[in-house]
Amino acid sequence: FNYITITTMVVFGVEVIINTLGKQGYLFGFFFFLDVLSTVTLVLDLTYVSDTLFGDSISAAQQLSDFDGAGPVVQGPVDQGSSQSADAARAARMSRVGTKAGRVVRLLRLVRLIRLIKFYQNRSKSSAKYAQDSEASPGMDWEEDDDDMQQESAVSKKLSEMTTRRVVMLVLIIMLSLPFFQPGMYNEDLPSSAQYGANVLFRRWRDDMTSYEPWANDTARAAYFASKGREVYVDDFFLFAYYHSPYTTQEAVPAEAVSSPLASFNRLFWVGAHPDNETLGQFFLPSFEGRGTAAGQAQAYDPNERWGGADWLYYQGNLSSDPVGLLYSPWASAQSCIKGYMRGVSLVADMPCPDVLRYNERTVIVPMTATAAEYEDLHFIFVFDRRTGTWLEAILNTAQTCFICFLLGFGAMTFSQDANRLVLTPIERMISKLDKIRNNPLEAMTIGDEEHHREQVRALKRGQQQGPADQDFEATRKKLCSRCCAAIWRCIRRRGSSPKPIPEPMETVVLEKTIIKIGSLLALGFGEAGAEIIGQNMRGGDSAALNAMIPGRRVEAIFGFCDIRNFTDATEVLQDQVMVFVNRIASVIHSCVNEFFGNPNKNIGEAFLLTWRLSGYPPAKQKKLADMSLISFIKIIAQINKSPLLAEYRNHPKLAKRLPNYRVRMGFGLHSGWAIEGAIGSEFKIDASYLSPNVNMAARLEAVTKQYGCLILMTDAIIKLMSEEVSEECRVIDHVRLFESKEPFKLYTYDLNDLALEVEHVAPPAPVQGTLSRDTHPRENPREGHSHKKDKFRLRHEREKLKAERWSDEFMMHSVFSIDTDIITMRSKFTSEFFCRFNMAYLNYEAGEWGVAKDMLEVTRFLLATEDGPSAALLRYMKQYDWEAPGGWTG
Repeated sequence: FNYITITTMVVFGVEVIINTLGKQGYLFGFFFFLDVLSTVTLVLDLTYVSDTLFGDSISAAQQLSDFDGAGPVVQGPVDQGSSQSADAARAARMSRVGTKAGRVVRLLRLVRLIRLIKFYQNRSKSSAKYAQDSEASPGMDWEEDDDDMQQESAVSKKLSEMTTRRVVMLVLIIMLSLPFFQPGMYNEDLPSSAQYGANVLFRRWRDDMTSYEPWANDTARAAYFASKGREVYVDDFFLFAYYHSPYTTQEAVPAEAVSSPLASFNRLFWVGAHPDNETLGQFFLPSFEGRGTAAGQAQAYDPNERWGGADWLYYQGNLSSDPVGLLYSPWASAQSCIKGYMRGVSLVADMPCPDVLRYNERTVIVPMTATAAEYEDLHFIFVFDRRTGTWLEAILNTAQTCFICFLLGFGAMTFSQDANRLVLTPIERMISKLDKIRNNPLEAMTIGDEEHHREQVRALKRGQQQGPADQDFEATRKKLCSRCCAAIWRCIRRRGSSPKPIPEPMETVVLEKTIIKIGSLLALGFGEAGAEIIGQNMRGGDSAALNAMIPGRRVEAIFGFCDIRNFTDATEVLQDQVMVFVNRIASVIHSCVNEFFGNPNKNIGEAFLLTWRLSGYPPAKQKKLADMSLISFIKIIAQINKSPLLAEYRNHPKLAKRLPNYRVRMGFGLHSGWAIEGAIGSEFKIDASYLSPNVNMAARLEAVTKQYGCLILMTDAIIKLMSEEVSEECRVIDHVRLFESKEPFKLYTYDLNDLALEVEHVAPPAPVQGTLSRDTHPRENPREGHSHKKDKFRLRHEREKLKAERWSDEFMMHSVFSIDTDIITMRSKFTSEFFCRFNMAYLNYEAGEWGVAKDMLEVTRFLLATEDGPSAALLRYMKQYDWEAPGGWTG
């Protein structure tokens, strides 16, 4: 036991050292002192320490014997160790208070279990979260984020620590203070039967010794043994032994008995005296001199016949012949214990001396009705076996330990529950969302959608718990009628009482939703180019100063520029409805670009700047992004021509009058190169955008789409980035030097016939009477609001899933050209013959054979149903030089 205790102390000490070295703020902190104190209290569990501090008179005598190294003590009326033994007896009584205090101090080490409880709680949450994640599948209707699993904030840690301190101190103060409110702390109750019996026996025996002085001569000795007092002493001695008999069993106790020795934890097993004074000790044991052997004495006075049997209300049972014979034996044959420090008789064969039991497993009773001189001459010692009580104490102490652990853990976890639920958990959710925005500002746009989805899911769950609304219409109608009647009746009973006030929303909820909205607005306003501005300013948590003018950085990207045709005319006609017009087009552009991993950067009236960042991606992913940029423009063209909302403008009377056969059309320019990404502006207003000749090049390409009669124009820089399969789908149409470009480059287009697409008739459009609906979406049926929003979230999730599939290495982007029905429809009129003839014409044009090129281009110009814009543009250019290539022509 001592080895285990010492090992535990070493482990606890190592833990304190490790925490001191590895945990900031631990040294000389609250838990440092608690851990040190709880480790020190383990010393009290060492047997030799506990015997010294809380031991009884036998423990003290044993220690004195070991210290003195004495052998048998000198016999006589008074000896040298008697005074020390008396002091030990008085100290044993005083040690009871120390024992109680020691047990309470040991409770300090239970504070360590607070950490185990906290660890178990976190481990349970993690296990629950893992189980939930393993059972949930992507896109589930009921998918919700586990807000409870947020990383614990500094505020939460501080509050939890302070709450734990207060709970620990409260429990310890209660446990340490409760004994002082008990009367037994200041005074004892009535003496026990053992103490009272020992007092009576000793007083009777000592008075007889004083009266007869049987050690003086044989006459006095014989008179004493024949006296009535001796008979009463022997009778009381055996009554004392039977009353605390160690041999009584539960089975032997009759049903009519009121009580028995089993009612007490203390069972007498050893009787003796100290010091080993032969002069007085020979009269201690209950024997009758002159009556022969012990067997003869038992026949003359049979204690079993006197005190045994089942006639007594207090059933005592019988003693076997062995202990009776020992009690009748002479004093000289009694067992000497603790190096002769005391002598006596054991009633239990396997426990010859009291020191075979630990001090807490025995109870020592010495008479208190003695003077100091009488005590030093010789005093009785009765030792009781209380191991059954010790065993029960161990069980109760274990239960107490479990209860205190529960009390500490429950208190630490529940005292701050309201604060956690109302303040800390919302703050931790806010911190988690801010961390997401700080690490990836563009993710703020999805946080709002997810939070809104969770709100709708909770509302749907509450609705389903109340009952499905569309399973049984008749039952629902009856239920509503009954509820209405009940509500009317309650209103009549209240007779105009004030309505129940609507609870105000919690400030933390309002703040959390405000943070989500602000983050979403920041992401929407700054875009990908401003992500670094948002991230750097949010990472600077030590200062409230705003630093928006951060240095720009060079990036490689694909730049796309698109413009709405005839926008000035549309603005003059639509007036205040032009915002709805632009936003409908922007919705199509932004959704298609996002679907193919692009980012809208800037809206300039009718023009839109779009980017695909290449920096940080390997060549294979850059090639895929180049393919996606072209496909996103193709999809924008398809969606604009198929949109029923945008098709309304074809029938707008004022637009039709000003622009006959009007339809929404756009031009697109696509280029790749470097740019400086950063903030543009001042402390009063900034825009996050890109500065570079390459950005301007994309805009100029869009501007010349009208000259070439194409929807999309691209440079050879973007063509070189594309995969071979996608670049082969593009047609080279010219080799030019635009404006300030230093080197000439080839122009490419992707031929599309946008007039071939039909409008999607998902729902019949509202009739147009000179004005358009201000709503960008048809109004929802309020009863279908939940399902519509749930479908919106599902569509977003499916879009993200489709993006992930396209981003994988296994997906080939050129396969879109062969499976997308819109692309197939718009490409159907462009034949292989047309591409071959134009390619031959362009090669002659590039080689300077303009005469041959003129003849071939005049064929391709009207080879299709409509005029081919690039063919017409080349013919117009060659006509300026009278169909002859100028000198020094290099193509």
